Amino acid sequence: MASHLNTCKLVACAAWLLMHRILVNQGFVLRRRGLSTDAAAALAIGLTTTAWTVSALHHVYSLEAPDGLEYMPWGEGNVHISRLLLAAVEAPLLTQGIFILWFAKWLSASFRIRIGKAPQFSQSIHFGPFGREDGIQGPLSWVLAAVISIIVGVVSGLVVTLDGPPPAIVTRAVLNIAGLVLFLFGGAPKHPYNDAPHKYSDDVLRIILPTSHHEGTVYQLPSAKGGLDAIWSPKIANEHLEADNEIMVLFQHMRSGRWMPSEPLERLRKTMAKFMQRVALSPEQARLLAAWIYVDKSRLDDKARSIQCQRPPGVHLIGRDLMYALCHAEYLVFMSQGVLDKETRSKLGQLRLVSRTGANVEGGQDHTVGYLPGLEGYREAVKYIYSIFDMPVEEEALNFSHPPPSFSIALGKSPESIDEYVSELWELSKQHCESTFSALYFFTTVWYMELGNVYGFHIFPLRCHTTDGDLVTQEMTWRQIWYSACFSQLVAVSPILFGAFAAGIFP
Repeated sequence: MASHLNTCKLVACAAWLLMHRILVNQGFVLRRRGLSTDAAAALAIGLTTTAWTVSALHHVYSLEAPDGLEYMPWGEGNVHISRLLLAAVEAPLLTQGIFILWFAKWLSASFRIRIGKAPQFSQSIHFGPFGREDGIQGPLSWVLAAVISIIVGVVSGLVVTLDGPPPAIVTRAVLNIAGLVLFLFGGAPKHPYNDAPHKYSDDVLRIILPTSHHEGTVYQLPSAKGGLDAIWSPKIANEHLEADNEIMVLFQHMRSGRWMPSEPLERLRKTMAKFMQRVALSPEQARLLAAWIYVDKSRLDDKARSIQCQRPPGVHLIGRDLMYALCHAEYLVFMSQGVLDKETRSKLGQLRLVSRTGANVEGGQDHTVGYLPGLEGYREAVKYIYSIFDMPVEEEALNFSHPPPSFSIALGKSPESIDEYVSELWELSKQHCESTFSALYFFTTVWYMELGNVYGFHIFPLRCHTTDGDLVTQEMTWRQIWYSACFSQLVAVSPILFGAFAAGIFP
């Protein structure tokens, strides 16, 4: 019977190690419908852990007297050692306890989403009480630490203090305590999954906004579940590759005055092409995005056209990062034109300059929004942005009464008035861009560099409701807990692993 238990331990540990390599190499698929990779990995760990625990219980309760010891001396008397206590030493209580907590929280979060409430899968996206970036903070973290300490530390400590248990049982109890200490005090290494590939299902189209912080806002494009949203998220290194390597470099060049007018579009193109590789876009989602950006009210309900997040007071919609998100949406539609119907394909030239991209617009639009002279073109583009969200245009986005910059690096001159500045900057934007949205992105980026967040303009025109994130984000924040727990549990069964892999036999 002992060999069966050891076999189950080895199979569970081997499954964790194999899954670790698969996750590092193949990465994660983020999704709201069905199981994301994070949820599937947690369930796999939980199922193998539960099988191990059941095997331990079966092993102990199948013995007439566990290892021949029903009573063990302790002090001046004898202490009865129940089968349950022996099973607790053999079972993976650390990962089992975490799985029970995770599963209860995951079911609760999934139910809250179904009834239209925000998930509460983790308390916040910050550091926990033991200094780990585990996403569990506050009372929940202390409860987790207390429960794990009791079910692992107290049980294993009791066995260690007794006189008489066989050396093998004492060794397992000591290793259980060692694993517990590693888990509680951050002895496990930091997980490597932030560098693994991250891909998106079509209901989680995350637009990663450039940031130098370890957490921040991402925009999520509309889907059948709802409209454009702003979500707080930890900074996942792989997700931010394009933003860090292209857009942040662009910003550095612009701040130092070492940029060329052709650079924004070049870097934006590279970023969007890489984004396309991350996305598994269904024909239905491509058509939904097309109906959204081409303002086809007959094919899109009000929910998908709405803004799900907050808008700060005094800030209009013409902001850099919203234009960045719209560029990605239009690029997805343009690259998915093969699944669009003829009527929708005829609208491609409405937002994209055909002469610079080769879009097929036979029988379609003969004018690209915003490509009119000066202020007239800028105002047309602004009005179109507001029509996407079915909102009245704000006066601050159309007309200006404040002074221009004293000197414009982009224009290479000192404009005499704000209207002259806007008009000439818009002409420069059109000259070096290929679409309405990319021209607006060029315009708002230069505006921020030369004037800042003033006069209703702001790089973040949309804000998160809270810093708790959505279910997808909150699932990510459990990665360090799972990694630490599995690492610590492997320490507890290290003799079996060493014996199996070094000697080729079970101990």
